[in-house]
Amino acid sequence: MKTTLLLLSLFSLLAPSLRADDDTPVPPEMQKLVEAMVGALKGNDDTALSACWHSAEVLGKVKAAQATAEASTSPTEVDAAKEQEKEIKKQTRNLQVTVARAGLVRGLITKYFGELGQLTLTSVEVSEDEDASPDTPRFDGIEIRLRTADGTELKLEVDSAIRVEGVWKFQGRLEDDFTIELPDVE
Repeated sequence: MKTTLLLLSLFSLLAPSLRADDDTPVPPEMQKLVEAMVGALKGNDDTALSACWHSAEVLGKVKAAQATAEASTSPTEVDAAKEQEKEIKKQTRNLQVTVARAGLVRGLITKYFGELGQLTLTSVEVSEDEDASPDTPRFDGIEIRLRTADGTELKLEVDSAIRVEGVWKFQGRLEDDFTIELPDVE
């Protein structure tokens, strides 16, 4: 009996911290970023969509700065310039994949759910990256929920978002999961 009571007590103490991760507040800047991304998706504007992501060069500089900081404590040699170049290549490819996936998403929505202009943003969910440095805060696993004109719920996900020099933008790519939740039928 005492063991059960102890386990219940421990669980009740841990439960609020487990729920807190699911309820990370979305900063207004992130909300605006997602709204801009959805607007670009609806408007079939790949340039505006790409503008929602940090450029590969900006992310390369961030990676180089991180490598330089790690070099001071690392027993092995770290080449910041090489890390920067690798990050630029990676993020350039990520943006190409994102634009291609956005095109596929647009096609699917138009084919099965009607006009893109009728999509509405219903919610945004983010998870704070606990390992991010205070200089460059970051969210992982951004979930963007949309509703079509017929009430179908859609979910898109983006790898992450990072604040660089005070500006929140996405990093990584538009995920390959495209979730559809059909409306209730009466």
